[in-house]
Amino acid sequence: FYDIIKKLVLHQKERRMNVTINTIAKMAGVSPATVSRYLNQGYVSEEKKERIRNVIEQTGYSPSPSAQMLRPGKNHLVGVIVPRINSEPVAEMVEGITRIMAQAGYQILLANTSNQVEKELEFLKIFRTNNVDGVIFMGTLMSKRHLTVMRSYQKPIVLLAQQEEIIPSVYFDDYQSAYLATEILLKRDCREIAYIGVTLKDRAVGRNRRIGFTDALAQYQIQPDERKMVETQFDMEDGYEAARILMERNVPFDGIFCATAELAFGAMSYLRQQNVHVPEQVKVSAVGNNRLATLYDPPLTTVSLSHRTGGSEAAAMLLDLIQEQEIPRRSEKMICCLHERKSTLG
Repeated sequence: FYDIIKKLVLHQKERRMNVTINTIAKMAGVSPATVSRYLNQGYVSEEKKERIRNVIEQTGYSPSPSAQMLRPGKNHLVGVIVPRINSEPVAEMVEGITRIMAQAGYQILLANTSNQVEKELEFLKIFRTNNVDGVIFMGTLMSKRHLTVMRSYQKPIVLLAQQEEIIPSVYFDDYQSAYLATEILLKRDCREIAYIGVTLKDRAVGRNRRIGFTDALAQYQIQPDERKMVETQFDMEDGYEAARILMERNVPFDGIFCATAELAFGAMSYLRQQNVHVPEQVKVSAVGNNRLATLYDPPLTTVSLSHRTGGSEAAAMLLDLIQEQEIPRRSEKMICCLHERKSTLG
């Protein structure tokens, strides 16, 4: 009996000795870099954590002191290209990126393009030849020129907030978020719903959110009315001006869907000046759970998009690409969640 137990113990020891980070990664269906982040308490999604935890328990793996974060990059710098810095969603994404990169010993070089296409292309080219180990690009108006530059990259690049099949991407559920924000207006008995959005050239915020809006209307057998739809820019002032245009068109509306929270704040400010009461006369909803949403009067009904988590996922994906030295064609979609507040109640 003693000999049997001894053999079992020796077998278990041999089994543990043969288990490496690469073994854990293969069994869990993740990258070695993800396992390394897990062992070093870096960012790993809950679903991947559970898979890694189960494999470690199954194999009895015990990490050695040398099983630390893999850092093969030569410079420990990554470039991050953002469309503008005065945007809360962008700030949330950058915060998520910075936290994960700091845990891995990386610093970021932040490039602000001020929503100018030529600057986006310029920074993409600069980082392509500069001494950064990888790039995160927050895309807006994606064009063939953007894709041509990104295809030419010989270093890892991750697209954030847009989706492209040929580029590793982390993107948000813009369609579903707009659908939910419109549906709550319909559930609150709005039938003449206006739309304030941005250019359709922006596939995520412009096109996908507009499709989500019109599809929600279609579920209630309502045809979209172009007279109730205004395309504008991204800022609060643009929402204010869009609401003014809607009022001057003299078409009735009992609800407004806004593609962003900033546009909604501007629209509600204009309605207040015109003595139009929200939500009694017009109900308002928007995409983007801006931190001002709970402080505004009335508090704004929004759909959150997990921007900070999206930034973290993009950073984790880029680290995987840097540390594995290969570029898998993959993408991750963040979840959205409705937060109903007073702007659609009453």
